[in-house]
Amino acid sequence: MIYDTLDHLMDYAPIVENLDLVIGELHKPWVTGTVSENGLRVTRREEEGKAFSHHFIASKHCVTVHVVLSGREVVATSYHELSKGKKEDEHGHIHIEDGSIASALTLGDGDVAIFMPSEPYCLGIQTDETTSMLKTLTVELDK
Repeated sequence: MIYDTLDHLMDYAPIVENLDLVIGELHKPWVTGTVSENGLRVTRREEEGKAFSHHFIASKHCVTVHVVLSGREVVATSYHELSKGKKEDEHGHIHIEDGSIASALTLGDGDVAIFMPSEPYCLGIQTDETTSMLKTLTVELDK
């Protein structure tokens, strides 16, 4: 996982291809939901965080860029080894139903987390300090 702010996102372009496409998605009209187009899977959310469920997801082949546009949320990662040998669903995702937390951090307005392929993560976790409405953009980039 890489953690930084939106202002520094393009600093990671040498190691993560197509980051400029994330910036482009920020300038498109805001419609909540998930769309797949031009090799991207883009999810725009406006919702409250949820309680931690120990359910992690990993994109088998894509780098996932998650941006918090407003609100505060906790994101967590689990151990990469848990995704090994698991079959992917029709969207290329691996689901880990009972993962343990390897690391967690709180993201606020303008913060970005980048998850590498097969790195399990859980988004939108609510705690007493992060109870707020979230507006987030999540983009899966083909590596």
